[in-house]
Amino acid sequence: MDKSKNPDGEIAYGAGHINPVKAIHPGLVYEAFKEDYIKLMCSLGYSPDNVKLVSGGNSSCPKRSENVPPKDLNYPSPTASVPTNKSFTVTFHRTVENVGLANSTYKAEVSPNPKLEVKVVPEILSFKALNETKSFKVTVSGGDLKSHSLLSTTLIWSDGTHIVRSPIVVHT
Repeated sequence: MDKSKNPDGEIAYGAGHINPVKAIHPGLVYEAFKEDYIKLMCSLGYSPDNVKLVSGGNSSCPKRSENVPPKDLNYPSPTASVPTNKSFTVTFHRTVENVGLANSTYKAEVSPNPKLEVKVVPEILSFKALNETKSFKVTVSGGDLKSHSLLSTTLIWSDGTHIVRSPIVVHT
């Protein structure tokens, strides 16, 4: 699939083709842990039996289960549902771990989409050590998205050696 011919096709082709050699050394990784999935399932209303079935253990929803919307799971492909025919602003919080090189600096770049305004804070992530984590937020704004539509763009973190591509999708 060619992005130049299908600019809103992020959901169809995800982060692109995998280069097996580069995949061995990705540079940055987004991690989501078992507990994150359990909180998500609880906030989505899964029954205790289903939570245990999926988690494969004695997991259960905490008594004061926090509401975790799907957009907040630390996935490399931020996706959110937005209102139809209204302006919207949605913020994604993400954390990445440096598995590339110590003393590396990654700069954020967002592919242009004239229908979306995207702000990444901070725009630069500097790591002193391996396995160090850094958090950032991505705020996406736009408007007048018709029913059953989607808009997409791409966030790329690069240190000059590694390229970490994350599709960003908003849909009604």
